[in-house]
Parts: sequence; structure tokens; C-alpha cells
Amino acid sequence: MSTSLTRRTFLSATAGLTALAGTACASPTSGGRGQDHARTSASADQIMSSLTLEQKIAQMIMPALRTWNGEDNPVVDLAAVPELAEALRRHQYCGVVLFGSNVESVDQTVRLIADLQANSIQGDDAKASYAIPYLVAADQEGGSVARITMGTRGTGSMAIGATGDAAEKNALQTGQVFGKELSSLGINVNLAPCVDIIADVADAGMSTRVFSNDRDTVVQLCKAFCSGVGEHGVITVLKHFPGAGDGADDPTAVSISLDDLHDQGLGAFGDLVPQGTEMVMTSAVTFPSFDDQYVLADGKTKGYYPATMSPKIVTNLLRGEVGFDGVVVTDALEMDQFFQEPGNGVAILPGEKGSVACCVDIAQKCILAGCDILLMPTDLKNAEAVSFYDDYIAGIVAKVQDGSIDPGRIDESVRRILQLKEKHELLVSKKGSDTDAAVAAAREVVGCDEHHAIERSIAEQSVTLLKGDDVLPIPGSGAHVVVVGRTKNDANPIGYALDELMEKGTIDKGAYVDNRLTNKTTGDAGAATSIYVDCYFDASDGGGLTFSQELSAAIAEADYVLCLSATPAGLDALQDSDPCMQGISRALSESRAAEATFVLLSNNLPVDAARFADVDAIVCSYLSAGFAVDPHKGSGQKNVGFANANVPAAIRAIFGVGSMTGTLPVDVPMIAKGKDGRYAYTREILYKRGSGNGKN
Repeated sequence: MSTSLTRRTFLSATAGLTALAGTACASPTSGGRGQDHARTSASADQIMSSLTLEQKIAQMIMPALRTWNGEDNPVVDLAAVPELAEALRRHQYCGVVLFGSNVESVDQTVRLIADLQANSIQGDDAKASYAIPYLVAADQEGGSVARITMGTRGTGSMAIGATGDAAEKNALQTGQVFGKELSSLGINVNLAPCVDIIADVADAGMSTRVFSNDRDTVVQLCKAFCSGVGEHGVITVLKHFPGAGDGADDPTAVSISLDDLHDQGLGAFGDLVPQGTEMVMTSAVTFPSFDDQYVLADGKTKGYYPATMSPKIVTNLLRGEVGFDGVVVTDALEMDQFFQEPGNGVAILPGEKGSVACCVDIAQKCILAGCDILLMPTDLKNAEAVSFYDDYIAGIVAKVQDGSIDPGRIDESVRRILQLKEKHELLVSKKGSDTDAAVAAAREVVGCDEHHAIERSIAEQSVTLLKGDDVLPIPGSGAHVVVVGRTKNDANPIGYALDELMEKGTIDKGAYVDNRLTNKTTGDAGAATSIYVDCYFDASDGGGLTFSQELSAAIAEADYVLCLSATPAGLDALQDSDPCMQGISRALSESRAAEATFVLLSNNLPVDAARFADVDAIVCSYLSAGFAVDPHKGSGQKNVGFANANVPAAIRAIFGVGSMTGTLPVDVPMIAKGKDGRYAYTREILYKRGSGNGKN
């Protein structure tokens, strides 16, 4: 990489796009490109004193704009959706959230963000008082949650946690990579990292989005990650307070006690906040063991609010005990958890789900709890959503006017938001703009070879050998090997790794390869070395077991069987009724009948190490996302950054290229089948945190 683009460099290249505006403004079709405009500069206090109540409320809202008029119409060019451009000019929102649907290429993303910023300064509110640039946010945690699809995916937090003594350096480097790439595109807020500490691997909240189940490790790695991102002027958001849930996509009630929470996630936030934390996202999880109970919408059922709506959690714990005085952003308010209590399914507040009245009531609870930014009440996706936001803002204004919300509470939030923008030089007078220069600079940064090399190195360091140092590596010569993927999408990481191993001669270049995932064969069928590739799960139509006769025949002749597993959180996925468990179990049974060595590659949560504890070898790689992207394309191609680096690194190591020095970042308890025929975790730990290199 020839250019290291810092935030200050980017601001210089795109001067005026995120600055306060005067009168003459570019149209959304030009995005201010190459034009010179007068800018009006003001401090946070000056702006604050000029805003009407309606404008203040708008400054507390951050919508997403994934699509416009249908899921098949992603918002990638503001000029192509003039109705959206007009809708955004109606109110001076705090900012916008970008998703993968908004991101196609470096050029397109830089121009979209420039156009969004230029468009925002053209509204009547901006002309009447001051233009307030957007906070442009994206979830770039890395691993399974990464929105910059042409950039660097990263290995994910748990894989970083698995790199042991090098984890702090790797968290810092990952943050630096993301900070450079986000800043170069014009994104100034990263909705990451996860500070959640889920101690129980059976909890539905556990995922590879968390660094570890050890508080000190989480604090150390979050601090390093934030430091790296912050080097490039991008604001990080610690989530999800109070730190014991939302690692999964389906948050539920968490039974943890307040004392235990102090020792875990809450304590981690307490350690991190004094070190300069600027933004915190609250959780959609409920905490029945210590939070206040409320009567729900039916007037009789008692239940609990999500942490985001809880004064005890946001005001008492986060503001009071932890001492955080920065910007608090809600979790995504479009989620079901804000409309119905997960414990009983009863509506939390009156009104039809998604209606303006119900959403305004939710907003009131969030504001009174102590939140500053209302994140994604609904997508700004059509004319109905435009009307929704008009009525939503008016509804919150009415709550202030009738005394339901103290106007001083609104002022607190808006002042925090404006001061944050001022701190990051978003309220500084600029003149002129050159988006073309920003595009050119971003091309040098986003998804560059240097960043992918860092990603690959961390992936290699994270590969963890739990068992089988006496049977690995798999020989690349003179053996019959069967590689069993989970689905057809596994063709990309498997094929990429095997091709590289053959190119380097680790696997015989003349080996016979019969890849049923790609329907391609190479080499001579009579070669002494053969590799057969297939899968055991059909992900279409709800998913089901697919185990061909050809796969069984290949296993019957195999010397080694390498089987991939991608087990999610919770116990249901480990039961005999699960088709993936059926596929792995059958492959294992047939391998034993053939007296073949069976190697389990755990490429998501390492809980399958307990489910198949008696296999010959177990290797962990901690990431099951990004399989559908073909890494053969190389850097600079659309979506190449979403390729999976972890699994190819693990496959290379299994064949002897790599030392498998990773260690478990979480404890894995034993699992046993009960009288009811279901597997459950026991209290005994099978593999302790820190296990690796075949030892526990």
C-alpha cells in the first residue's frame, strides 16, 4: 500500500462535504464535487441555542436507508432516488447508518456518503439556522458482522482472542485496518466492538462476535481495537451495555445476577469508560433478576423492558455507577424485542407494532432512561416511512410539550451529540471539495493487499489444535483424503486452500481431485494421492441432510476424513435431531468403519468439540461467515473482502502449513446425553480457556 490515509487527510481531500453550509449548495446529483461553497462555522453551543424543539428531536434520530421502494432497490446512488434525497432534507437527522446493501465499490461508497453529506445541508432547517453534518455509521466488527463488502472482513473477535499473547497486538492492528478503511470512505462512526461477556457457551447470546468469556481479556482487546480505530478519527461504540447479551441475532432475557454482572460485562464497561469512551450502545436484552418490573400493554401481565428502555440500567448503572457522560445510542429500535417482552410474548407498550404511536412511546421510554440517539426506529425506505418520521418527530415534540418528557432531558442529549461532532471537527468551516481525490485515496486503502496480509496472519495465528497432534498433519502425498463441507458454499474456502496447497507442492500437483461442490475433476483417477470434496447439508428450503452414496463410497476408501462443522449457540443445534449433527455423525461412523483418521474442523463456536470429543483430531478456526465469496479474485474486486480467511488458514495448517498455535478464548464444558435423549452440558470443563496445541 502506497498511501496511509488518516481522517485528517480525508477531511482535507473532501473539505466541505461534512462541513457546515452557507447558502449556495450543490445538488444531490453533483454531491458538491469540485465546487466551491461558502460555509458557516459555529460551535456546538451556538448551534444548540439556534435549534427549535423539532430540530433538536431530529438531531437525536439516526435512520438506516438500506433500500427504496422494495428490497431489490438498494440505495447506492442518491441521485437515483430523488424522493429519498428530499426526505432527508426535511429533517436534520443526527446521522445515517449504512449496511451492506449500500456498499458496492470504493468509488460508489465514497460518492454516496459525499452526496448524503452535501444533500443534508440543503434542507430548510439547515438554511434557517446551521447545517449539521451527519454521523455516518456502520457495523464493522469484523468476522461475521462486517458491512464494507469490498474491504477487509477481518477474522472476527473470537479468533483474535484465540491468538493468545499476540491478541492485543492483533486487536490493535484490526482496529487500525478498519479505521483506515472506514475513514477513507467517509464513515466516521464504527458500531463496534462488542464488550459482551457471555460466560455460558449454552447461552443463545454466545457467538464469535465476543473476544472471550474472560473480563480482563475483553477489556484489553476492546481497548486495543478502539485505539486502532481511533487513530484514524473514527468514533467507536462499545456495545451492548450492560455487557451480557446481544452476541446473537435473537436477544432474550438474561438471568445473570447483578453481582455476577459486575464481575463480567458491567465490570468491563466500568474498566473501559474511564479510558476515553465516547459512545455506548445499550442492549435489547432484558434482565429480570435485578431490573424493575412493569405492567405490560395488556394491563395485567408483569414483565421487563429491554435494557435500552430501563432507567435503572441506563441512568443508574451506566450514567451513575460507571460514570459515562458521553453519547448513549439505543440498540436498533426496529427489533421485535422493543415491541414484545421475550419472556412471555406480550406487547410491552400499547398500540399496533410499528405504529407511530407505539414507536413514540418507545422513544419516550428510551429518552427518559437516558439514551441520546434513537437508532433505526424504522428504515427510511418509502413514502410511508417519510410520513412516519414526520409524525414520529411531531409525536415526540408533543410528549415534551405535554410534560411527559422534560425539555432539559432533550437538551442534554442534543448537546452531547453536537459536542461529539465538534470534538471530531465536524463543525469546522471548510471551503471547496474534491470527491475524486477522496475516491483515488480510498482505492489505495480499502481491501488493499497489506490489510489482507494482516487478516491472513491473524487467521493463521488463531488456528487452535485441541486434539490430534499425534495424527496430524494430513499427508499431501500418497493418501486418499475426503473433505466434507457443510454446504455447497464451503466450496470457496475449501477450494482456495487446496489450490494453494497444490500450487506450493504441499499436496501432490498430480493428485486426483474430485470436487462435487464445484462439479470439477482434475488429475488422473489412478493417482496415488486423491482428494474427494462433498457436503452433508442442503441449506435450501429450510435445510436438510444430504449425504450421497458417492460420499459414502469415498469415505469407505479414505485414509483421512476432514469434516467441517459450523455450530451456532444453544443446545438445540447439538441434538441428534439436527441435520448437521446427523451429517457429521454419519461421516464419523463411516470413517470408523473404514479405519480412516477423522479430523473435525470447528469453524464457528468451538462447542462441537464437546459433541464429538472422541474424534481423532479437533481444530478450531472461529468463523463460519464469508464462505460464499471466492477469494481467488484477489484484492480490489467487489466483495473480495468478505471472503473467509480463517477456514483456509485452518485447512493449510491441517496439511502441515502452519503451526496451529491458537488457544481457546472460552471454556468448553463437557456434554452428555440425558434420559430424555437430549444432550446437555455438564458442570465439568472439557477444554479450559487457554487450551491448545493438543493440550487442555
